[in-house]
Amino acid sequence: LQVAIVGCGGVAQIVHLPILHSMKNVDVVALCDIDTRKASILANRFSISHIYDDIVAMLNSHELDLVLILTPNNMHLPMSLIALEKGVNVFLERPAARTTAEAERIAAAAKSFNRHVMVGMHSRFRPDIKAIRKVVAQKTLGEIFFIRAEWMQASFEVLKQPWLLSKRIAGGGVLMDLGVQLLDTTWWMLGKPRLKSVMASSHQMDDNLEVEDFCSFQLGFENSATFTADISWNFTKPQDRFGEVIYTSIGSFTLNPFRISKLWQGKQIDLTPPVPRNGAILFRQAYQSQLQHYVNFLQGREEALESDIADAIEVHRILDAIYASLAGNVNVRPGLEGSAK
Repeated sequence: LQVAIVGCGGVAQIVHLPILHSMKNVDVVALCDIDTRKASILANRFSISHIYDDIVAMLNSHELDLVLILTPNNMHLPMSLIALEKGVNVFLERPAARTTAEAERIAAAAKSFNRHVMVGMHSRFRPDIKAIRKVVAQKTLGEIFFIRAEWMQASFEVLKQPWLLSKRIAGGGVLMDLGVQLLDTTWWMLGKPRLKSVMASSHQMDDNLEVEDFCSFQLGFENSATFTADISWNFTKPQDRFGEVIYTSIGSFTLNPFRISKLWQGKQIDLTPPVPRNGAILFRQAYQSQLQHYVNFLQGREEALESDIADAIEVHRILDAIYASLAGNVNVRPGLEGSAK
């Protein structure tokens, strides 16, 4: 598979390039970044022959099968349209775009040029989360009725790039950064149910920011499940907090720590399968499995593409409803087109 990368920032350096470089059925032939010095350093490190500062020049110079777009959010739409028109499949790091309308334009282009777009929701490929989704689908613990999650980052100054704090570039704040991943993972584990209602609130932790840095929302789905989440970049805690608990009438699932348990004759029975518990290992395995899945799909070894642009559109529509509620429309009931699968 002939592959190129656009955007040579941290996620390319730490995650995508090392993984792609180790895959035997992939050849990374080119890098593209406006900072050609940075691209040159990476090209030397990973034995990549070509570097560019313009995506059009790169696409005109190579017969590519796949381009990974790892840029700030405002560049996802224009670069995707250019690549798809050239007949190249696309991988987008999350979120797919800044708005639902932009994601829909990417989907329309993919359909028009008969190409595929995968969105980088790597949490779907974590072994612990995949294990939960399997048990949920089998209904071993009955129907889910309540989910509570939190993702509170203790400090964002050393973690966030400046463009993430720009509404024009990122499209939003903590909801577009942390919320979209938490939302996608939970919605996917639940089987992609239709959204029924939304209530959301926020409190600005840093008044100097133009985007939201704290948000709390409650979503009601048509399968009767309620999902409550709190997310923040700059919460008043000394350490980051991340966790999720999913409740059914006869058991529960938890993340961080990972556990699946069932109530039977008044006792909690541990049904937790053996999966890695180390966060770094889970992170690496998730990205590895995600990229391998897309390569396998493009080479005909997988029948269905996971985390495609159609799913991303549905998640963006839920984000739209949360933002509408934050703007004052309490208990929004959006007419989403998604359906349970």
